[in-house]
Amino acid sequence: MNNIESFTTLKLELSRVAWYLGNLLSALLGRQITCVANAEDDSYWSISAENDRFSNTEVVELIQYVGGDATMIRRCIPPDANSSRSLDMDLCRALLKHVLKLDWKQEFVTKDALWILGHWPEPMKLPEMDENLIFIDAKIIDCRKLMAKDMFIEKLFDDGGTFTALTDLCEEYEVSFGTPLYWMHPYTDGLYNGCYFVLVQEGILALSYDAIDWEDHEQFERESARLCSYEEMYDFAHEFQLRTTEMMNTLNSMLFFLERKEELNHA
Repeated sequence: MNNIESFTTLKLELSRVAWYLGNLLSALLGRQITCVANAEDDSYWSISAENDRFSNTEVVELIQYVGGDATMIRRCIPPDANSSRSLDMDLCRALLKHVLKLDWKQEFVTKDALWILGHWPEPMKLPEMDENLIFIDAKIIDCRKLMAKDMFIEKLFDDGGTFTALTDLCEEYEVSFGTPLYWMHPYTDGLYNGCYFVLVQEGILALSYDAIDWEDHEQFERESARLCSYEEMYDFAHEFQLRTTEMMNTLNSMLFFLERKEELNHA
């Protein structure tokens, strides 16, 4: 009997593995994470963050993202710490499989490379990075699973274009992701009184409003609906920070005033 099986071998430099996982983790956790891949021996490898640490909560979120079970959680969570700089090989392997969109039969490690063996179509093109992931509201969201912008706008305004219509439209997201995927920005952008941000397939959709109805609340202006660029979102964030800082300074001054007033009245 002939038991010989032919495999395709893929060599991944450890620096490339670190680059893949650093990009993925940055997208998933919402901050820039630079990783280094380490080979302890020919059967074990892992990655660690050069500039950061992973909280236990984040590790659990990552395990849930790759479909890991309670056994993986017990293996990957440090028993005597709230955070760690490195991730266990099982989780690293699962994350790498997600990046490469490949599964493999076997792997082994050399000083500078990870070798994986499996059956893949030829020619094979390795991915660069995944731009569709966002870590938000402590949830990992793959935007490819969301409604497209044009469809979302059409359904929203067919149903009245109000906040009530928005909540109805996003109800399924609340069930699927544990968050409705819309957020209120309470400050004017100079054109409208306020806006909501909604996560859609293509990115961040901004919906602005001027009027507020007693029953259906905010009434969105259809002509305002647009995808936010990085520059526009930066302006929104900068405006929010300025307004929030000013208000906190005002509130702290009021607190100090009232505290001093009470102390003097009781003196």
